[in-house]
Amino acid sequence: MSAQKIKTIEELKPKMLANAIEIAKDFNVNLDYSDESINGVERVLSELHQEYKKTKSDEGLHGIALFYAFYIVAVIEKNHGKGKFERNHKTFGENSFPFTWNGKTLFPYGWCEKRILDGEGDNVEIKYKMLILNAN
Repeated sequence: MSAQKIKTIEELKPKMLANAIEIAKDFNVNLDYSDESINGVERVLSELHQEYKKTKSDEGLHGIALFYAFYIVAVIEKNHGKGKFERNHKTFGENSFPFTWNGKTLFPYGWCEKRILDGEGDNVEIKYKMLILNAN
């Protein structure tokens, strides 16, 4: 019996981005990799939070948060320069998906996960503006 090969971030990227874009379409949101499209990500995550509040089920939501983490990283890299996106962080552990960019480590997966589960106080558009747009 062979162990399943763990895919690298680069191998995961195309599928993750495609999933983020497809889900956004279900919410009538068009994602175009612009800085402004992060507003669309926020709208999708906000709607998912409303559903989570009703159902109290987080089934599938961690995966969706990861799709949007990949999307946020892609937007940053397209518009503001490359960084290093990894699966694990030495302090925050496995599957924390840190993104090192412009001298700092960001956790877009955590942003998205917290937005879905915790609500408006974790608005990803505000975090993006503060940590990315105001950094340039």
